[in-house]
Amino acid sequence: MTIHIFNPEHDISLANGMKRVTPPHAARQLRHDLGFIPALWAHDGDMVLVEDKAHAERAYDRVRQAASRITGMKSGDVSFIENADLRGITADSVSPWGWDYSVRASLATSIVNPEVLPSDESLADISRLSHRRTAATLLPLLQFPGTIGSAVCCTSRDKVIEALWNAGGDAVFKAPWSSSGRGVRFVTRSIDDHTMRWVINILKKQHAIMVEPRYRRVIDFGMEFESHGDGTAAYSGLSLFTTANGAYTGNVLATESRKSEKLSRYVSADLLANIRSVVCSRAFSALTSSYRGPFGIDMMVVASPDRDGFLVHPCVEINLRRTMGHLALSLSPSDDDIEGVMQVVYEDKFKLRVSRQALS
Repeated sequence: MTIHIFNPEHDISLANGMKRVTPPHAARQLRHDLGFIPALWAHDGDMVLVEDKAHAERAYDRVRQAASRITGMKSGDVSFIENADLRGITADSVSPWGWDYSVRASLATSIVNPEVLPSDESLADISRLSHRRTAATLLPLLQFPGTIGSAVCCTSRDKVIEALWNAGGDAVFKAPWSSSGRGVRFVTRSIDDHTMRWVINILKKQHAIMVEPRYRRVIDFGMEFESHGDGTAAYSGLSLFTTANGAYTGNVLATESRKSEKLSRYVSADLLANIRSVVCSRAFSALTSSYRGPFGIDMMVVASPDRDGFLVHPCVEINLRRTMGHLALSLSPSDDDIEGVMQVVYEDKFKLRVSRQALS
């Protein structure tokens, strides 16, 4: 039996680096309102740790019924528990949205068999590999004809200014650890005072800033994987998603063939297959031999600099955790003629909305 946990404050915890972290209100509310979502991928007999069992049961039932009508998803035999219930439970494993010091510390004093929790060394590896320089380091392995992308890890204000100049004055600044677009700034021509204060603050707290050229994005997508921890990974599926101001807003729910068809308007199937193959091979062992569990790679189709066609940025971000793309895969239909959309909306509280959508 596995205990599942939705801890969306994971990236904030990594950025904080402390064993205990108090997330901002929005992250706390997201965890409360959507704490039920691991039930959508959990196996029979598993448990989901939530803050409010009654709310989780109602929200899960609503989403399960909507998904059943649209995609034919069948519900499993999953139980919801609260912190007070942990003391009498012995779990075979614990599976949070993402592992960090904060979530482990919250479980260490309550769970009956703490040996199922990761070691300090494992958490240090996850934190190290979650730094955005990992994506920059592995990006060259995925660069085939038809791809684009570069990133520079800057450790001083002068290096940041130099990298902006080298990017032609149009760049994206990224904090090494951040979530939902909060640690991202778009800069054109020069760095204004407000952005420079942000740069100095991030350098002080996280000791680096990633600087990347800004591309003309056409479509966001990603690939989801499961790392075996032995230098190899298994491919889980494509994720077609949307964002607003850098924050996730929704996913297409469709079969792998339909999603591939949508992307084929911009990129060849062979190129996607090559990218997928490298990630699953031992070429990615710097990542997949140090980490075991789900991960996702965010990518994007961009307009080519000469405005003649499209290119793929094959490694915008690497998320060493479960992603909304993984959730979308668990809700996706098996019928090519069915397509839906999964969205996270805010209406006094966060809601996961699953609805039917016409194929386009």
